[in-house]
Amino acid sequence: MAPPKLLIVEDEIIIARDVAAQLVALGYDPVGHAMSGPQSIDMVRALRPDLVLMDIQLAGAMDGITAAQAIRDSFFIPVVFVSAFSADATIARAKLTEPYGYILKPFSERELHTTIEMALYKHQAESKLRDSAAQLSALSQSVLELLEAERRRVALELHDEIGQCLAAIKINLQSHHRFKDRTPEQLNAENLAIVETALQQVRRMALALRPTVLDDLGLAPALHSMAEQAGARSGFSVCFETSDPPQAPGEDATTNRPPPAVESACFRIAQEALTNIARHAQATHVVVALVQTAHHITLEVRDNGRGFDANSTYSRARRGNSLGLIGMTERAALLGGHVTIASQPGHGCTVRLSCPLPPPANHPAPP
Repeated sequence: MAPPKLLIVEDEIIIARDVAAQLVALGYDPVGHAMSGPQSIDMVRALRPDLVLMDIQLAGAMDGITAAQAIRDSFFIPVVFVSAFSADATIARAKLTEPYGYILKPFSERELHTTIEMALYKHQAESKLRDSAAQLSALSQSVLELLEAERRRVALELHDEIGQCLAAIKINLQSHHRFKDRTPEQLNAENLAIVETALQQVRRMALALRPTVLDDLGLAPALHSMAEQAGARSGFSVCFETSDPPQAPGEDATTNRPPPAVESACFRIAQEALTNIARHAQATHVVVALVQTAHHITLEVRDNGRGFDANSTYSRARRGNSLGLIGMTERAALLGGHVTIASQPGHGCTVRLSCPLPPPANHPAPP
């Protein structure tokens, strides 16, 4: 692991060399030495150090506090002040730049080391927090987009399918006296057929929102059924692998069923993976594997398709541009699990969900 890179900003050359020697002895990499505020900003831009040791009294019109403020505004790089000045007014100005430390000259090597380590640790923690906040923002936006897309889909289906059926029935009822060539019995039969079509469409929409087979039969049969249907529609063969969950003597099969939230997450993640295979993979064979132990459940969806660059997919997801991966990741994270994707161009793809399970007593089986 490369040592942290530190930039020294100090207008006294002898002091700068002494600090650099101490940094080397402490295991750091002093990558540069700036003697003025503007030069420090230019070197931060060019070198991208991990931390800046900033003197306050510098040569030229720009002092270290002004330079630190400019670095803070333009770069997410921590600054530690190293100064002989301890006046209240100076410290008050320095605090406005939100520094990661303030060392008074002269200082000991131990003090320097401790301050640098704490500053680097604090910056690393803040970086993770910033990344998490950015991912949460992208995820929130993606969830809203997914919800809006689902609303549009349901609205279109209601309008195009259910709406047309109801409109046809309305026309028949309003204009039955005009149909001289059809008897009332024929019109009733036609209306009943339209109603039956509408009911089938409502059932299909309801199944898309929450498949009853998941509640009635459990996760494994629901996954098997969905995979077989996806393969039949898209032309790839399907192999479904499962292992029965551990079962104590006298227990029935429902005792060790995963919680409904876990079953739903597994089903939706597999559904998303199968949809992506059908749309993009050009696969001829798909394996869906489900393994449940007493405390854990694992789901894999593997295909032999054309594959893709998984790293670029993760990068798009971090920017909020891969709604499918974001949705799968969020479903798993809400349950304390995680989703991984392994793929290379020409070598297919494996989507893997790993999720912990609570003790069976903590989740009653679905009715």
